[in-house]
Amino acid sequence: MQVIDLTHTLETGMPVFPGSEPASLIKLTDFESAGYNETLLHLSAHTGTHIDCGRHFFRDGFDTAGTPPARFIGKGLVIDCRQGITKSRLQLYEKKIENSGFVLLFTGWSRFWGRNEYMKGFPVPDLEAARYLTRFKLRGIGTDAISFDPVETHDYMVHKILLAAGMVLIENLVGLEDLPVEGFLFCCFPLKIAGGDGSPVRAVGIVGSRE
Repeated sequence: MQVIDLTHTLETGMPVFPGSEPASLIKLTDFESAGYNETLLHLSAHTGTHIDCGRHFFRDGFDTAGTPPARFIGKGLVIDCRQGITKSRLQLYEKKIENSGFVLLFTGWSRFWGRNEYMKGFPVPDLEAARYLTRFKLRGIGTDAISFDPVETHDYMVHKILLAAGMVLIENLVGLEDLPVEGFLFCCFPLKIAGGDGSPVRAVGIVGSRE
C-alpha cells in the first residue's frame, strides 16, 4: 500500500484566495522556555488544501461537524484537464465517473503555487461541465487550483451548482500527477468544526488499498 500526500503545507505567508485573511502560525511557547512547543493557528477555514461544504454558500448546507466521516473518503478518479474542463472532456471518462466517489481535476496549476500566476488564468469547469457532473452520485470534486470559479467572479456559480448537488469540493490539491488515473482511495477528512463551512484537510491518495 502506498499513501500519496496531496496536501500543501500550512505556513505563515502561504497563498490564500485574494481578499482572504492571511495565514499566520504564531509560536506561543517553545521547548527552551517552557519545556514544550505550542503554536497558535490564525487562518481561514478555506486556507491551503481544504474542503468547501454546502454551508459555504447555502444557509442550510451540510457542514463539517454534522457530516459523517464516510462522506470524505471514496474511490478516486483523476481526469487530465490541462486543456480545459468541458463536458466533452469529462464525457470521455463517463463510465469511470459512474464508478467513482471523487473526481480529481488535474489542471497542472499547482506548479505555480507561491507565484502570482497561481491566482489567475487557471482552468475551471464551465457551467455545462459542472451541471454534467451533478448527474453522477459523486461524493466530491477536487482541483489543484485555487478555486472552482475564476478569482474575479461575483456569483460563484460553479461552486453553487456542485454544492447544491451535495458534493464536497476540495481546492488547492497538489501532486495529482503522482496518482494513477483510477484504482486508488481518496481521503480528505476535515476538522470537526461546529457549523463549519469548510476546513483545511490532509488530502491523500491510497494506492493498493482493497477498498
